[in-house]
Amino acid sequence: MWAEYGSAIDESLSLRDYLRTKFFEGVHRKMYENRPIHWPLSSEKRTFVAWINIHRWDESTLRVLLADYLQPVLKRLEGELDDLRVVREGADRKAAREAEKRYAKVKKWREELSEFIAESERCAEQGPPPTDTACPPREVNSRYRPDLDDGVMINSAALWPLLKPQWEDPKKWWKAIANSSERKSFDWSHLAMRYWPTRVDRKCQADPSLAVAHGCFWKYHPARAWAWELRLNDEIGPEFRIEEAPYRGDEGHEAHREAYLAALPDEALQAIEKEVLRRRRKKKQPQTELRILEPGLWSAAPSACWAMELRVIEMQKSDFYLRSPDEADARAAYLEAHPEMRSAREQLLKGFLTTGHLFWDEDDSDDEVDPDGFEGDEQLEAESDEVNA
Repeated sequence: MWAEYGSAIDESLSLRDYLRTKFFEGVHRKMYENRPIHWPLSSEKRTFVAWINIHRWDESTLRVLLADYLQPVLKRLEGELDDLRVVREGADRKAAREAEKRYAKVKKWREELSEFIAESERCAEQGPPPTDTACPPREVNSRYRPDLDDGVMINSAALWPLLKPQWEDPKKWWKAIANSSERKSFDWSHLAMRYWPTRVDRKCQADPSLAVAHGCFWKYHPARAWAWELRLNDEIGPEFRIEEAPYRGDEGHEAHREAYLAALPDEALQAIEKEVLRRRRKKKQPQTELRILEPGLWSAAPSACWAMELRVIEMQKSDFYLRSPDEADARAAYLEAHPEMRSAREQLLKGFLTTGHLFWDEDDSDDEVDPDGFEGDEQLEAESDEVNA
């Protein structure tokens, strides 16, 4: 097709040279509105260009490029230089002159390729250098591991030395990532955590949204994680859990959830109570039960669980049970030790029957109670949407 139509595009170039030097800027980058999916990793003068599709990237791609493509080309060039040295020093003067010209050209190619290889190795195994003196250096060295969730801008920024010959923006983006500020921060990205882990971890401790992004929500914000999980059990499904892999040597979400419930059962029950009332208000009907997946609360704090049930019963004027894997046994043991509590509960429910309050009343006083705790209903709804996403 190029043989037939290429002259209408650029009559001076072969297809290979056109793709190497002009296609990215002239067509592809603009077509994708500066978020291209094909990236031309290029040597300084674009003598050597490797096109890579971002959907094929993984952490081994640069090493494959080096081992299977760039290093073999470098060896061929060095071999050609050795051959040209022999011809250049031979008796045939004409051949020697031609060899001299070729030698100078191949030597420049080898130098350009050597620099390209060095930059590729640095980006692959350590990370890119600062763009200038106003750009902070990397906090740590790390292998290049692209993540599609980070997007074109973030992933390309870490390759700015290899893309700069044809694409200036990644250099600018890398500087913006390095100079993260409150006004413009990219610390939500996996790449930022990889090269600036201390900075990003510190922000995760203060910002639950960043903690969600980096898998340390349970570690740094267990109360919020518990409240979100209760909400999402209703919105997504009763078996839904906010699960996180081990983070910086910890044991992941299971250990943090267990530790939170053991250390702060009253706070956990407060969140459950507010979630019950939120569901009641949302569904405009009393809630007969709320079921949690975690054992421990009933076993550790049966009197607090019982008292929370009674508070909910009083507010919604209808019976309510907190269910959990350990609830049946713990409830039975509690009532055996405190038989008077059963009759007190029965009297409470009987009083509602007498006064005719076992039905939904939109004017009930629990509307005045913050149903979600922490920061209010609208805030938690926005946050739960983010976790959903």
